[in-house]
Amino acid sequence: MSRSPREPLRVPISRQGTQMNIIPRWAKALMRRSEFLVALNARLRWKLHLLKDWWGTKVWTRTTEVVTPLGFKLTSGFHPAYELMRNGQFEKEETALVSKSLAEVDAFVDIGANLGYYTCIALQRGVPVLAFEPQYQNLQCLFQNLIANGWQEKAEVFPLALSDRPGLLTLYGASGPSASLISNWAGYSARSRKIVPVSTLDNVLAGRFQGRRLFVKMDVEGAEYMVLKGALATLARVPKPTWLLEICLDEFHPDGINPDFREIFHLFWANGYEGYTATESPRMVTRRDVQSWLERRRTDSGTFNYLFRESANALPKT
Repeated sequence: MSRSPREPLRVPISRQGTQMNIIPRWAKALMRRSEFLVALNARLRWKLHLLKDWWGTKVWTRTTEVVTPLGFKLTSGFHPAYELMRNGQFEKEETALVSKSLAEVDAFVDIGANLGYYTCIALQRGVPVLAFEPQYQNLQCLFQNLIANGWQEKAEVFPLALSDRPGLLTLYGASGPSASLISNWAGYSARSRKIVPVSTLDNVLAGRFQGRRLFVKMDVEGAEYMVLKGALATLARVPKPTWLLEICLDEFHPDGINPDFREIFHLFWANGYEGYTATESPRMVTRRDVQSWLERRRTDSGTFNYLFRESANALPKT
């Protein structure tokens, strides 16, 4: 059943973080039997998530430094996703794919770096990084994470957003992993906003890393197609970069459905890439899959993260 713009956001488990057990078991059992109550429960949990993000941005701004199970130091704030990062439970399948792919690349491009979780994974493996992050509080954590691990001279940090043209744009949302160039993204209030500088990936990479193998991780909360339109030369590079993108269909979009979902996949296919689910056992995504998902207004891929590689290249070995 598809979700209309007025229905509650479908919240994937990988982005919920730790849930508070404030609902009695008998009430949970009743909710599972009622579609309305299930939707209401999901909406209430997401509202709690938004409140915690706002609280961590405006009120409880303290940060915590830990040594993660992955072996690097991480400074982070109050957002539920950061607890998963600290405990080594954040995007486990995507983390495994990135870690395997790093053995065969020369540089890592982290678009939407946030506090630098994936940046740290790449630097830990000796891969140089270009990190893009426009949100001030996230940047402060990113800086601290580079310094704490002794990597301040091994990464280039660009305190700006990427899009299809240079200029200034509005960044909406709080400081967590859900700040977006899309107004009302994921239910965040459009009243929380900042003006940020913007460039294009092609402008930043122009003349650099010629003939080198790049891995581009992009987590830009609904602005993927805009960033890709400013990266057409990067898409056509030889050798072609490997890309990891978050591409939501019915999750988080203020209008209910991602209007660029089909175009993103077709842009990669037109440039000689194959798409795969970013899961433990990656599955190739076909044109028939995308058409079916759009018709049903929901995917059955089990993820909203996708890996794109040159058609002739095999996936990294496990």
